[in-house]
Amino acid sequence: MTHLLDKKELCFGCSACHDACPVGAICMAADSEGFAYPVIDQTLCTDCGACLKVCPAQVVSGTDLAGGTGAVGQVKAYALRCNDTELLKASTSGGAFSVLAQPVLESGGLVAGAAFDDNFQVKHLLADSIESFRKSKYVQSDASGIYKAVKSALGDGRKVLFSGTPCQCHALLQLLGTQPDSLTVVSLVCRGVQSPGLWKAYTEHLSKNEALSAYCFRDKRVQNDAHTVSYTAGGKEYAAAMNKDPFSILYTKCLTLRPSCYTCPYTRPDLPFDITIGDFWGVEKVLPQFADGRGTSLVLVRTARGKELLEKAVQNATAVEVPLEAATQTALRTTVPKSMLRKFFFKQFADLIQKGEDPIPFLLSKYGAT
Repeated sequence: MTHLLDKKELCFGCSACHDACPVGAICMAADSEGFAYPVIDQTLCTDCGACLKVCPAQVVSGTDLAGGTGAVGQVKAYALRCNDTELLKASTSGGAFSVLAQPVLESGGLVAGAAFDDNFQVKHLLADSIESFRKSKYVQSDASGIYKAVKSALGDGRKVLFSGTPCQCHALLQLLGTQPDSLTVVSLVCRGVQSPGLWKAYTEHLSKNEALSAYCFRDKRVQNDAHTVSYTAGGKEYAAAMNKDPFSILYTKCLTLRPSCYTCPYTRPDLPFDITIGDFWGVEKVLPQFADGRGTSLVLVRTARGKELLEKAVQNATAVEVPLEAATQTALRTTVPKSMLRKFFFKQFADLIQKGEDPIPFLLSKYGAT
């Protein structure tokens, strides 16, 4: 009888086991906190072990991360900003994702990333354009099906750029076994993912009276490194600084993250992925000319494949190499602290959901304050 993990704290929710199961015996089901975990239908399971083989939590450790190939030695760090002003405005930081994706798309390749669906839930998709993948989405994406889609595209001879959280990137490499030259893996600097169930309740709350038509976790309308939240419901727009927006405050307090995020093994700069991208916090200390509030991307390059892609990408961007020690963000050094209030938050969330009540007004009023 196949069994994956004994503790929820060990499961990343990456969905690799779902995609690897040859008989469809695994589904991803949400628990009371709204996070998805694998559930095995033992009537279908053949004990083949495919799920255990691809599960990144089964192989990840503090010193060994299986996966990528073609390391170039020392990790190279860059501050990057795309040259297209409008593209920069449409990006969360410096537009690194867009300029890295462009050479892949121009060669007829595909890009995988997290996008909002029609109901503003976050889903990993594979596409030949990247507009829906731009901008940060601080919610765990539903990655079920994406690894099989990428594997199929690679089998058809397509180039693919896959972007995701480090555990999702690791899951893809585990499922593939070896990384083909036609695949570039770009991990995100991640400080944890929020509950999809909580996010669903929040979007339903915002849409209760008037339909939600737009949401942006990091809006650039103010030149403040995208520290503004905005959304539109019923044609009316809301905008507030992140430190004044109650839902964003829940995230910054580390109340709403997946259990495994508090012990994440990927908080290190030497990950086995071609490239890592994120906001370049602290860029003013090394490159004051970039500290103008318009956003700057941090780009860490680890492989020859990543180096080649960056060289193509900088035709549309300005990239400056910086010392690695000046570029290593907190999320690449240590895990986030687990708030003592988290268990009370999610217990009250689950209780209100079970009663059929909207949990958002109570949770925001009690926990979403500075």
